[in-house]
Amino acid sequence: MARKPAAAQRLESAPLLIRRIDAIPVSIPLVQAVLMGGGQKFTHSESLIVRVEAVNGLVGWGEASAAPTMTGDSLEGMVAAVERYFAPLLIGQNALDLGMLARRLAHAVIGNTGPKAACDVALHDLVGKYLGVPVSALLGGKARTSVLALTQLANPDVEKDLAEAKQKKRAGYGFFKLKVGVKPVEEEIASAYALRKALGPEVLLCADANMGMTAAEARKYVAGAADAGLLFLEQPLRDNDLAGMLALARMSPVPLCADESAHSIEAIIDMQRQGAIAGVNIKTIKMGGLVGAMRTAVVSDALGLAVNLASKTGESSIGAAALVHLGYTVPNLDWGINLTNQYLATDLVKQPLRQKDGSFECPAGPGLGVEVDEGALRRFRAKKH
Repeated sequence: MARKPAAAQRLESAPLLIRRIDAIPVSIPLVQAVLMGGGQKFTHSESLIVRVEAVNGLVGWGEASAAPTMTGDSLEGMVAAVERYFAPLLIGQNALDLGMLARRLAHAVIGNTGPKAACDVALHDLVGKYLGVPVSALLGGKARTSVLALTQLANPDVEKDLAEAKQKKRAGYGFFKLKVGVKPVEEEIASAYALRKALGPEVLLCADANMGMTAAEARKYVAGAADAGLLFLEQPLRDNDLAGMLALARMSPVPLCADESAHSIEAIIDMQRQGAIAGVNIKTIKMGGLVGAMRTAVVSDALGLAVNLASKTGESSIGAAALVHLGYTVPNLDWGINLTNQYLATDLVKQPLRQKDGSFECPAGPGLGVEVDEGALRRFRAKKH
């Protein structure tokens, strides 16, 4: 009888059993306040860090930002979900069963996609380290040699946006997202043209309202900014206003992108079938992790939708690394990838991910390929309310 390969024997004899899971809430100050659609102002990033430890001592790390207005997840709620529901579900299980564990997480409780994502990313990091391969290999291998780096502009006035955009263009960025739904719509239209004039025709521009516009404001914006060459307008209306998005899509010269409304594959299919969107913003925190995000990207590609990958503002390089691995492996990435660790005053890894020549390099080390700074974790651990 033929002897099994050593690798197969290893996997059978030493399953990667999970023995401990820690839910670590963090609150990290931003370099500067970020103004979002609807007038929300953020000065700190609140995230859940999940630490998964196997019986052999290996550790995997995952991250998900609190996003009450997007996923409904508060920081306290995410900690409770991991400690009460997900840790008991995962401890004693074989981490190599990534698909099975993702399914169990998905069905354990309704919603709570943020803490599910943090657990799923940590499991991928752990398995990648065990097998000695990057997370991109676990997701099917690279589909491209670079990713289009997108950066957002979210200052209170156009002069600051212009100054930041020029500095970032010199640093290598060629794709900018302008936060709208904040100021009077006439000012935001003028801002789009000012940025186009300052940055030149070769730079890509898009806009994101984070549900901050009325239907009338959205119609006025897309008509007024039509000649600014916007690649897309993201989530101008409320997440449950499908009729409004469809009516806007029918008259808009600017393609529409779903974000807050793209909370499930079923929702994306419904919006695409009705003609309400041309593309979709995919976040791990909305889809419950890398497994769910990859499935969403595959379906979106099959539907002919453009895809943008994004972190919520202020995710550290733990979450950013997961998104970059995903970005290199999804079927299409027409609308780029938006990492937001650059807005943190201090990152949670020893060598933060950085843009280079308009792209983000895919970490080559095993797992996520980043080394967590546990000292920073302790410094920024959030106090209980």
